[in-house]
Amino acid sequence: MQLSQSIPFTVVGGYLGSGKTTLLNHVLQNSNGRRLAMIVNDFGRINVDASLIQVHDGEVLSLTNGCVCCSISTGLAEVLLQLSRRVPLPEHVIIEASGVADPARVGYFGSQPPYRLDGVVVLADAENIRQRAADKYVGGTVLHQLQGADLIVLNKIDLVSGSQHAELDIWLREQVPGARIIATSHGKASLAMLLGLHDTTVPSVEHHDHDHGDDYASWSLAIDKPMREAAFRAAIAAWPETVLRAKGIVYLADDPRRQVFQLVGRRWSLTPDRAWGSDPPRTELVLLGLTGTLEGDELLATLATAATHMQTTTKPTT
Repeated sequence: MQLSQSIPFTVVGGYLGSGKTTLLNHVLQNSNGRRLAMIVNDFGRINVDASLIQVHDGEVLSLTNGCVCCSISTGLAEVLLQLSRRVPLPEHVIIEASGVADPARVGYFGSQPPYRLDGVVVLADAENIRQRAADKYVGGTVLHQLQGADLIVLNKIDLVSGSQHAELDIWLREQVPGARIIATSHGKASLAMLLGLHDTTVPSVEHHDHDHGDDYASWSLAIDKPMREAAFRAAIAAWPETVLRAKGIVYLADDPRRQVFQLVGRRWSLTPDRAWGSDPPRTELVLLGLTGTLEGDELLATLATAATHMQTTTKPTT
């Protein structure tokens, strides 16, 4: 069940030295056959094995794993236009914002058809983010980048102690109220968290899943009764910060069309899709959060007021 025909667009930003290129290398090396298009400022920093390069055509690297890397030197609008003409289309576009750029502003380009802004991801260097933020010359830029993030990746946590990590988490939430934060070392963030690439469909049954390597948990929720839109929106707004990513199809009481639901960090949307046709109307959502932070029963309770006589089940955490 495809969620949307538009091309998801993710901005990866963060101040100089936060680890953006390392994270992008990790994404590229773990694409698992996905047709990712990565727009970068400098090919030289992207660690692409020579054996993976299928075509090197000036400002474009086409890779044997289906990915393509494009240089931003010709202008972002032109690169995006070229990508929209590729056959087949990329499944996801990722752009590296420069270390002093405003990632949220770059995200504007992802709001232009055929693209859909999936999220603004901003990296923070755990070892020196607070010092950078206090710097009288660059502090304003650093804080502005963080405040524009949908999802903050606190990187290089291997360089700080456990107590320092806890203090950083508190500090970040003070600077960015409602922040959704994941912690990483060496840019090894889960692609499911960053790009939603754990699956391309909404499961038809409820389940709980824990990937020990990525240290995240997922829940899928199925609700047969129609949802009242205002109540559904209020329920989503009340979800805890531990829900980091969610997607699915929503069945609204007063609309004959399916609604596509997407959530990345603090950003979420509900967008009309096609008519239900022969598909039985049903709300199906998949939610991701850090291991041990998602309680299925509690999340269902937040939706209880949106659907009358809600019929759903979930399996408990094992």
